[in-house]
Amino acid sequence: MNQHAQQKTPEQIVEAVFALDLDPIKFKLMDADEGYGWTRAEADRHELEYKRFLALVAKYPEEAIVPDKNVDKFWHGHILDTMKYAEDCRNVFGYFLHHFPYFGMRDEEDAANLAKASGRTQELYRQEFGAAKQPDAGYCGVAAAAYCGVAAEKTAYCGVASDKASAAYCGIAADKGSAAYCDIAAEKAAAYCGAAAPAYCGVVTGKGRPTLDQAAA
Repeated sequence: MNQHAQQKTPEQIVEAVFALDLDPIKFKLMDADEGYGWTRAEADRHELEYKRFLALVAKYPEEAIVPDKNVDKFWHGHILDTMKYAEDCRNVFGYFLHHFPYFGMRDEEDAANLAKASGRTQELYRQEFGAAKQPDAGYCGVAAAAYCGVAAEKTAYCGVASDKASAAYCGIAADKGSAAYCDIAAEKAAAYCGAAAPAYCGVVTGKGRPTLDQAAA
């Protein structure tokens, strides 16, 4: 699938973001052993902030939007449900939204870029949602909406100065920013499962996702 096949306006993407069903993600994150032991109120709050983060990514594709720590944890939880995350990305954005987890860690310049990006993220958050968000223990890896199918000069998303930007940071060669890499659509999962290990596929996907009602039980 070409990543531009499902062109949407930013407003349509934001509407789709806030319509996402993330209850299965909260179910796991609320578990004391498998998640973080969040209360329902905490999980609901972090879900809202995660959706606001995705909304900023959608509305400001030229900006380096960075999540705070708890939003990043929620994002990780969403990514771990690989089939759902791929399908949600396809339905909401039309492409796979990658996570670059090293922003701010590589050198002093990188740390300065992260601080600048977090400040800009706060400005946009205040502009869109009416109040500054208090960061939960700092900011971390930047969203990489532009990883797929863009020229190398836009890899400032990866948190490096533009003169040092390299498509290698994005995990793709500059001449191979193709939808083939980005398009991990759910309908292709059957090909991965069916060819080699259908029994394994059935174990992984056969029982459905949990609900928050089960978490309260």
